[in-house]
Amino acid sequence: MFNLLQTFLTVYETRNFTQAAEQLFISQPTVTTHIQKLEHELQAELFIRENKRVMPTAVADQFYPQAQQMLAEWRTTKQSLSHVAQQRTQVVIGASHSAATTLLPQVVNLLADYLDQVDLSVRMLNSEQVFDGMLQHKIQIGIIEKPLSDQCIASFQLADDHLVHAGDFASPVWLMREAGSGINHFTHEYLELMHIQPQNVLEMDNNDMIVAQLKAGLGQSIISSRFVDDSVPYELLGPEFNRNFYVLNHGTESDPLVLALINRIKQHVQAFK
Repeated sequence: MFNLLQTFLTVYETRNFTQAAEQLFISQPTVTTHIQKLEHELQAELFIRENKRVMPTAVADQFYPQAQQMLAEWRTTKQSLSHVAQQRTQVVIGASHSAATTLLPQVVNLLADYLDQVDLSVRMLNSEQVFDGMLQHKIQIGIIEKPLSDQCIASFQLADDHLVHAGDFASPVWLMREAGSGINHFTHEYLELMHIQPQNVLEMDNNDMIVAQLKAGLGQSIISSRFVDDSVPYELLGPEFNRNFYVLNHGTESDPLVLALINRIKQHVQAFK
């Protein structure tokens, strides 16, 4: 039953059977079968196909928060039983590239006292990948800078950041992060604001590679001031390009150890200012 609920939630959130299948790592026919089984159990239609989109029915809208709560309670039950057997909690922290190389070491150091009670692992992803991992409950704590939100995700500000325009300003080459990253989001905002159409774009999935290219004298880029020094020419951008780093957690999180980790970070927010 619970895999049917997870499939329903993913289809509801993506409005697309194909995307749901990709996120759940199952086939599209399996997604269809899960939805049909759930509709049979509920004796109600949940989705209506319109062209290439899938539209939820009124029943689906009403069932969505209930399904979220049912899955949350099931995960809590599994975790509590797991604690009895293992006495350890599995915690995954997902951090954007910028957060992972600047803020994460300090965060992990804050949580060091809990390492005897939790199995902590860290994943470095772009902001959207971290957020998707949170929605799929594959990540318990997220640290990102791209402004993303969802009704089932809670967040608080951890630190601020200032973006700069760095590199050879006369270069026709723009170094850009991949789609889905926070830097990519703000770079496109800058280009649109300045009415710039880059002649050449070189996409990189790592901030360190961009900085290395800038230091070698190749291209220009929008990047965090945390990554540049006097060896790279740069100019400060306006206040609209000041961004915040956020800590994310599940709004329905009930595991006491995960909540303790989150509260520990909250109590030391001033240390990141």
